[in-house]
Amino acid sequence: MRRKLTIAFVGLVFVIGGWFLLFSASEGPTEAEMAQLRQRDANRRAASLEAERRSKTDLALLSEHGRGQELPDYLVSEIDREGNFWFVGKPDSAVGVQIPFAPGRLPLPPAETEPLNPNPGFLGAEACRDCHKDKYDSFIETAHHRTTRLALPNEVAGSFEEGSNRMATGDPNVIFTMKQRGNDLYQSVQFFDWGFEVPFHIIIGSSKMAESYLYWHGDQLFQMNCTHLTERDEWINSPGFIDGDAIYARPIRSGCLDCHVTYVDYRKSANHYTPKSMILGISCERCHGPGRQHVDYHVANPDVKEPKHMKVPSKLSRQAQMDVCGQCHTTKKAPINEQAFQFRPGDKLSDHYEMIDGKEESLNSVHTSNQVGRLSLSQCFQKSEMGCVECHDPHRNERGNLKLFSQRCLECHQQEHCGMKERLGDRLADNCIDCHMPVRASKNLQVETGEGNIFPPLRDHFIRVDQEATDELLNEKPN
Repeated sequence: MRRKLTIAFVGLVFVIGGWFLLFSASEGPTEAEMAQLRQRDANRRAASLEAERRSKTDLALLSEHGRGQELPDYLVSEIDREGNFWFVGKPDSAVGVQIPFAPGRLPLPPAETEPLNPNPGFLGAEACRDCHKDKYDSFIETAHHRTTRLALPNEVAGSFEEGSNRMATGDPNVIFTMKQRGNDLYQSVQFFDWGFEVPFHIIIGSSKMAESYLYWHGDQLFQMNCTHLTERDEWINSPGFIDGDAIYARPIRSGCLDCHVTYVDYRKSANHYTPKSMILGISCERCHGPGRQHVDYHVANPDVKEPKHMKVPSKLSRQAQMDVCGQCHTTKKAPINEQAFQFRPGDKLSDHYEMIDGKEESLNSVHTSNQVGRLSLSQCFQKSEMGCVECHDPHRNERGNLKLFSQRCLECHQQEHCGMKERLGDRLADNCIDCHMPVRASKNLQVETGEGNIFPPLRDHFIRVDQEATDELLNEKPN
């Protein structure tokens, strides 16, 4: 009995302080050995505490368990009066966070809902490929097709590599980091020592100047805080965002999507949609009309060559053609009653869009250089029947090909009539564009950065003699 108790006692000693047994048959540990053991135990306790801390703060680990990082006590949060978003801030700081999900939570995944409204016949560009392969193959490279697309790692222009994946702000307590885990991309926000992540879902913008990003929260679509600026290859605040704030509650309204997607089922104001109904990109159908009847007819009647149930814009009047382009390439308008995707080729813009007070038709707009409005000021336009397609082939990516566009100018104009003929010589035929349609910064497009405001340049479609632009071109060294 005594032997059993002795064994039990020794076992208990081992459990409580196993290291005592290491020296039971000797004279006991030295001071150095004791210090080593104490350090080992301290390291284990520190590792345990670090693991516990990391489990509460590591956004990737929290996300795996469907949680966000808890809000520290020194930060305050409150929901707005309408219940649309939460504000997070620090009482003694001017910067803040706006999110449509509660602090400590994550954005909800895209909602698996059924459409409320019937699709009026939009199919997407893929439906055109079998019969119009050549046009399809070139069209998918255009800015129209690429103006929205899935935010996959090989599609997002900005870097996710360490060292170039951060966007600092004017406030050192607010930092954005672009992160990739597998095929999933995130904008990670560090706000003081609290953080949260928002997933990339959709790229919006063709990257000519920049691309921004959208994410789903259930059936709601929001813009993300960080945009990628193409020319400078850097992460910047999205246009209209205040530097130092972390804004993820800007709703994407129907008027935005009217110019960036072919179709989506609109559920209710301001930004509720049916995610799986969305057809990304501006497809052939936004110029030719919804394709379902056309495709069904020609599949059933393969020998009929005359296109049925489809508009050919080139057969419309000039004004009707300009209205097709004017769905997006103009300003001063919004869908009536927020009902987007109602315009059909041959309709009048005024039947589907209402004017926005305070917007002048002759001004450049925030997103584009208001091509229709600016072109209509030009003598070329006013004294001829030219329209957009005299210069642009909507089926091909011709971006930046100044020589090609100049050749189209010279189909109507003679080089000998140019006042710069003697000075420019052969260069004249290569670039009419930069003299007569200069690229200029617009006061209507302003982006805040931690280093000050920047004004990305836009191509002006008001064709005229611009002496400043001419002087700039003359001072450039020939290639």
